[in-house]
Amino acid sequence: MHLNFKRAVLCLWLGYGTAQPVCLAQMPAKPSSSKILQDIKKLNVLGNVLYMAAHPDDENTNFIAYMANEKLYNTSYLALTRGDGGQNLIGPEIREQLGMIRTQELLQARRIDGGKQFFSRANDFGFSKNPQEAFTIWEKENLLADAVWIIRNVKPDVIITRFPPDSRAGHGHHSASSILAEEAFDAAADPQRFPEQLKYVQPWQTKRLLWNIGMWGMLNRAEFVKNAKEYLKIDVGSYNALLGKSYGEISAESRSMHKSQGFGSIGTRGISVEYLQHTKGEKTLTDLFDGVNTSWGRVKGGENIETMVQTAIKEYDPAIPDASVSILLKIRTAIEKLPDGFWKTAKLREVNDILKNALGLFLEVTASDYAYTPTDQMTMSVEAINRSAASVTLQKIVFPFKSKDSVLAAPLKNNEGLSFEIKAKIPAQTAISQPYWLRKEVGYKGLFFVDNQLEIGQAENPAVATVLFQFTVQGQPLQFDVPVVYKKKDPVIGEVYQPLVVTPPVYANIAQEVYMFADEKPRKVTIGIKAGKDNCQGQVMLGIAPGWRTVPQSIPFNLAQKGAEQSVEFLLYPPAASQETQIKALVKVEGKTYDKSFAIISYGHIPAQVFFPAASAKAVKLDLVKKGNNIAYLMGAGDLIPLSLRQIGYEVTMLEDKDMTLDKLTQFDAVVVGVRAYNTNERMKHYQATLMNYVKNGGNLVIQYNTNMDLVMKDLGPYPFELTRDRITVEGSEVRFLVPSSPVLNSPNKITPKDFDNWVQERGLYFPQKWSAQYQAVISSNDPDGPPLDGGILVAKYGKGSYVYTSLSWFRELPAGVPGAYRVFVNLLSLGK
Repeated sequence: MHLNFKRAVLCLWLGYGTAQPVCLAQMPAKPSSSKILQDIKKLNVLGNVLYMAAHPDDENTNFIAYMANEKLYNTSYLALTRGDGGQNLIGPEIREQLGMIRTQELLQARRIDGGKQFFSRANDFGFSKNPQEAFTIWEKENLLADAVWIIRNVKPDVIITRFPPDSRAGHGHHSASSILAEEAFDAAADPQRFPEQLKYVQPWQTKRLLWNIGMWGMLNRAEFVKNAKEYLKIDVGSYNALLGKSYGEISAESRSMHKSQGFGSIGTRGISVEYLQHTKGEKTLTDLFDGVNTSWGRVKGGENIETMVQTAIKEYDPAIPDASVSILLKIRTAIEKLPDGFWKTAKLREVNDILKNALGLFLEVTASDYAYTPTDQMTMSVEAINRSAASVTLQKIVFPFKSKDSVLAAPLKNNEGLSFEIKAKIPAQTAISQPYWLRKEVGYKGLFFVDNQLEIGQAENPAVATVLFQFTVQGQPLQFDVPVVYKKKDPVIGEVYQPLVVTPPVYANIAQEVYMFADEKPRKVTIGIKAGKDNCQGQVMLGIAPGWRTVPQSIPFNLAQKGAEQSVEFLLYPPAASQETQIKALVKVEGKTYDKSFAIISYGHIPAQVFFPAASAKAVKLDLVKKGNNIAYLMGAGDLIPLSLRQIGYEVTMLEDKDMTLDKLTQFDAVVVGVRAYNTNERMKHYQATLMNYVKNGGNLVIQYNTNMDLVMKDLGPYPFELTRDRITVEGSEVRFLVPSSPVLNSPNKITPKDFDNWVQERGLYFPQKWSAQYQAVISSNDPDGPPLDGGILVAKYGKGSYVYTSLSWFRELPAGVPGAYRVFVNLLSLGK
């Protein structure tokens, strides 16, 4: 990944009162006439809903779509985490890179269902069995501050939780989200709680808090039926003629954006009832907003606006949206006269956007390149066109970076565009385009470090540069901020947008994230140097710990043009004794040292994500003996274990469909099946007989974990065993040896309890609980106060060979360079040798 110098794209989202959702990596929004009518109707609705849960995918997209598009409330989803601790069904990215993917999947989902997206600073550390553990790691008071901050900004009239605040939630993060919601409900209204926030916001008292009941959260159906009369019932299955879809169909499109979790959904039509149980505040069984004034009557002086909006709705002609400009301008003037406050800001933003869309006003500013370094000069192309009969004059354009403004006073006649170019210099102090929650070093637990209060809650960074367009429309002033983007023509896709990105003048990508040394021989470390500007020359070296050495100590480079690349190679010699360390690529240019790499995540359903990790890698000298050399790997949902095995000298062949024959498999010392292969690969049921014959004839087959749901076949081994949802979430949990004489613990590496030290995130997941007597359970472990789980490594002889099913989290441990995990895994690969 480190040497992947591709271009990158991002999205921008800003909250209520600042901006509507804007995806910088997509074409500018061009809403239909029916959508404009829906937005006009929304002008008369002054209500806010906040949905709150723990992860991407926890939200009820049907409920959000209904509230945002049928009831026309401002509907937000607060996910405590970005999903950093989950698994990835579409690629090898884990941890913060997976969090970036899931952030964008949530933003794409909200663009479909009409909601807004917020996050806390919580780092998803993986499955948690109870909220006490979660709050120990998350620092509860800080996370509560985040929830209060978002409530005080969003000002929800109603808060909905997805989970109950107890063990019925099924996940410690889930129950923690509801516990936080209950405490934040009160704390947000208390000026004594988190008073430092009151510099920017005011205390806010939400009317009521409810739990959106899921049947999985009830003890049994009888309990649900017994208490049904106490639930508020809402049918969210209606059809929206303006959008041409039911909310069940919109919901499915939204939920299907969670592709990294395999949550593609099928749309539904017809009645769909959601049940809500009262938790705090004023109780209601009749209407979610009972007792909340959602009309203009809640704003002093706003009563007449409602009548004006009703007139605009009645007179709206979908064939001539610009015929509504006059009444929309009157509504805007009336809103401007209101006292300053939340609803004035929010509704001005809404009416401005409606006016822009009714005018068919297209505004765009594109840079000549997608990436610049501080002090670079940027050329911007400006396009403005009015596609309506309304009188529109472009008075002035205010450019970023203290560039000279353009005073135009140019009438924009119907469908006659205005375009020109202007140059601007990127200020020297401009920060690089690093996601704000990743600017500081990321640990595996706790909260992301964010020191700017105003950034907390935001989905991503604001645009690097914006241009302000100032108009008069029928004599009234109107202005819009437009982000500067890069646009290119792709021969297949057509028009492609990317955001403006600020980069270091040079970046260095180390070819691998982990270097494992099984002996004292040197390893080749390749560093890719790429210029972010013209005439980039200097020296590159490896920052290493005492006891390690490189040959040579430094290497010069000279890159004449921006974008030019050069690869350099060092020989890295390890110390004699076992040791773990970090190596860093240090690039000196013009007296300054740079230590960032360039990375990109690119999938078709989300904007590509660019970021600048530290140009570092882990180096591990370990005590390791291996038997056998040729390994075959059948990929499942996606992981980095093949690369990890090559690190320690194995020849790894990635199996394809054509390779799944007995003659082919018998060439290998071991065959490894990747994580969740039996969940994600329909061909496994056709491969199974060949795999079993491979074992029967003397082969060694290692199967990694699968979930107990959505298996493509029932029997995964030569003898029966049953999968569960049981996990060991504490990575430091004690490991006990059930069969000390087992080859798994003795050959070719002598395994001790120390080999299970310093694991990351978890021990294992989806452990088997029942298995045939032919299997031997090698180890046992458990979470604190949890029952022993003995199915982490199951080994069976079958014919002449060995079959292994293992639920330990190898897909996390090996890419993380955990020495003991390598030693145990090598023993699994060496069975029968």
